[in-house]
Formats: sequence, C-alpha cells, structure tokens
Amino acid sequence: MNCIFDDYMKFIDNFLSSYFRILLANKYERSLVRPFIDKYISIRYYNEFVIKENKFTERLNKELNSIAKEMIKENEDKAEKIKNIFALFSYVLFIEKCETPNELNSLIKTLFSDTTITLVYNITAKEELTALLRNFLSKKQELSKIFTSNEFSLNEKKYQGYISMVTLDQNCNLSKLYSEYAIEKAYNSEMVNENKLYLSLLLISYRVIDDITKLNFKNEYVVDFPTSLFGKQKKILKYLRVLDNEFLKSKVNLKLKYKEYKENKKTVNKLINEGFSICVELDESYDMDFDNLLLFSYIFVNKNAKYYDIIINSREDIGTEIVVL
Repeated sequence: MNCIFDDYMKFIDNFLSSYFRILLANKYERSLVRPFIDKYISIRYYNEFVIKENKFTERLNKELNSIAKEMIKENEDKAEKIKNIFALFSYVLFIEKCETPNELNSLIKTLFSDTTITLVYNITAKEELTALLRNFLSKKQELSKIFTSNEFSLNEKKYQGYISMVTLDQNCNLSKLYSEYAIEKAYNSEMVNENKLYLSLLLISYRVIDDITKLNFKNEYVVDFPTSLFGKQKKILKYLRVLDNEFLKSKVNLKLKYKEYKENKKTVNKLINEGFSICVELDESYDMDFDNLLLFSYIFVNKNAKYYDIIINSREDIGTEIVVL
C-alpha cells in the first residue's frame, strides 16, 4: 500500500483544484490559483509556521492575504480575479469542518450570497459545487470507516502529554476451543508481530491525518519495531513505504531496545539517514555512550535503571529528549 498521508494530500489538492475550477469557470487560471493552494496545504496540513491552534485561522488568512497582495502587484489587470480567489479560500477551512449534508448546504447558501465575491454563478455551478462538496464529505467518511476497525484498535499510553506509546489490540471473537494462552502466543508470534507493525503504521497514519484535521500538530506516536524484521530488507521497505512522507516520518517513531540497536547498527543508521524517526529504550546493554544517543528522536529510560540519575543529570549533554518510563 502507498503512503496514505500522501494519498490524502493528493485528495485535498484535487478537491481544491476542482472547487476553484467550478466557481471560477471560464475565469480559472492555474497560475493564479496554484500559489494559494500550495500555501494553504503547507500551512493547513504541514503547519509550516508552527502555529498555535487559537492563532491558526488568523495566521492562515494573513499568509493567503500576503500572496494576494503580491500577485496583484504583478498582475494589476487581474486584481478582481485574485481578490475573488482569496475570498473563496475563506470558505475552505469551514468546508473541511462540515460533518453533515445540512452543514454543507448552509455553507453553500452563505457562499453564493457573499457580496464580497463579484463572480456570477449559474445553476450548473451551484449543482456542481453541491455535488463536489457532498462527494468530499462522503470520501472523508469512507476513509474514517476503513481505518476505524471493530477488529483492531490502537491502545495508547501517553507520555509527557503528547507522546503516545502505541500497541495494537485485537478484538476478534475467537473460538472457545482455543485457550487464552494459545491465542496470546499466536498473536505475539514473530510473523504476526511483523504484520501488527504494518497494520499499526496504517492506523497511526490515519490518526495523524485525523489529528491535523483537528489542528492538532503536537501529537507523536511510538511503535515497537520487531527485531525479526532485521535481515528482511524487502519486507522493511514494504512496511515503511506507508511512512514515505517527511511530515509523517516526524510524527511516527519506531522504537528499539538499545541492545537491538547495537546488534543492527548499520541498518538502523541507514533508516535514520533516510529520515525515519527512531527512538531507543535503554536496557542493561547500555554502555554510557552519549554520542550514539544523539541519533534518536527520543530516549526512553526506566526510572529504576542503575544509570537513571546519570542520564537525567546529563540531559543537556545528550541533546535528545528523555522520556521516563
């Protein structure tokens, strides 16, 4: 499967392009619309300026307004068209927040009666926009159903308010012929653990999309990386393809024990160089090498470990965020 985050960004991009093609009709010019779309996606989904939620709409409007002013300077003869594009963008964030057809209908009615927009719409434009927005809402709801499974769910344990240690829970009703021990053993077998990682990454990817849709850019996720995958390069490539987006890589952390890192240092360092976020849990094999710790997104340390005080007192020297288990 491809990276669903990338697929979702393409979905948003295509929606915005269609939105402006319908409303601008024969006045549509890609060169005028594209800079607005690119900036919107950059801010809205990648939080380009690390904006706090309560300042988000204000900053988004400011940045789009800045683009409008610059484009008008360069295209004075198209000032009215650029102002209309900017005005139409003020509805996009509200469209994304709509959850029911009634909310969409109310927003469409407001848009078509907006006197700050000087466009003239015909009945076809109204019908096409209504169909587009309803399809947009339907597709989002379908995506939610796909990744909200009754059979599997993510169990999260929060650290420091925004870091979620994730495990995959299975809620399947299995035959009573199998003992709980047999079920547990099968569920935690080598191959199943590898497949659980893949499924977890898919579910976490959707969780990240859901987070940023709600303007939550702070949450990060941590999932155990099965050591049985080391030596299976094709499988690693297949599984990690679902994270093949720089923003997503920054939100999803693959966790190893320090011993596992030392035994597979070449492969792990390669993944880090490719932009994947790797975090490490210190164990009895930790050798007090601070230099290695700089590589990781997070350092997990047990408060009962013999080196706990040294690690905590050396936070500044280590330079990587410490998370106490």
